[in-house]
Amino acid sequence: MKKLNLLLIILLSSAAVGFSQVSYSSLTFFSEDGYPFTVIMNGLKKNTEARTNVKLEGLTNAAYKIKIIFEDKTIPEIDKNVYTKPGTEITYRIKKDKKGNNVLRYYSEAALPYDYIPENQTVYPDNSTGSVVVSDGNTGVHIDMNVNETGGNVTIQTEDGSIDLNADVNVNNATSSYNTQVSQNETHYEVENNTTDNYYHMPGYNGRIGCPWPMNPQNFQRAKQTISNADFDSDKQTIAQQIVNSNCLTARQVKEIAALFDFESDKLKFAKFAYTHTYDIENYFIINDIFDFSSSIQELNNYINSVR
Repeated sequence: MKKLNLLLIILLSSAAVGFSQVSYSSLTFFSEDGYPFTVIMNGLKKNTEARTNVKLEGLTNAAYKIKIIFEDKTIPEIDKNVYTKPGTEITYRIKKDKKGNNVLRYYSEAALPYDYIPENQTVYPDNSTGSVVVSDGNTGVHIDMNVNETGGNVTIQTEDGSIDLNADVNVNNATSSYNTQVSQNETHYEVENNTTDNYYHMPGYNGRIGCPWPMNPQNFQRAKQTISNADFDSDKQTIAQQIVNSNCLTARQVKEIAALFDFESDKLKFAKFAYTHTYDIENYFIINDIFDFSSSIQELNNYINSVR
């Protein structure tokens, strides 16, 4: 097998340390105006009775498709993609935008306890088997795990056949075997087999890198749309920094996000923040194109020189 999907690397690394506990996240939604609502997550109804505050625990996906349906049917529904962060509870609020429409906006976040286990979550002991099904609303993902004191096996399959992966790990002997098939339905960053490199190789780029694996195009477009949905630059800045904190970007991706801000000061603030989360940092000069004033370019250059 010549190429190995990044997903396999992550799974084998996790298995090699004994299939450690999943780092869960949670989401809380509340209505500023006190309108009761129901949350539909990836097509599944999460609360049977309309409430003004809904908390969803034990989440493992990085992103979810959320629909807010109000008890008052005269209020339009809200559709939005929201992002999670491992080990973190993120709160979103339903508020009025400048046009008086109800919108869902990022509000705050807080770290969950280190040993946090959501209610009704099964924790499998040694010499046990677990199975979990995750769905993004369109394509189901089935994960089977067999775990014992010496190692285990992980099998992942998707309904559309995009990933068919098996991994066996023997912790005591520090050995592993695997096979994987990846379709071309989505972009996957890959590494060559029999190489010690553990970072993405950008075609035509041989400069220094600031982080190893930039967001793939599909995830980036979803993140960019989430930022665009915010009404105010302050909200865009908060969401953009939240995304950057958990991801690696290319210089071009940083430029596209920075261009979403209306004010020069906000563009500059984000450009500074994202520099240390950028893969091809020697291409960062392309960010200068978004600025209208030479003083902004100089200030960004001074900042880059200060953190090198």
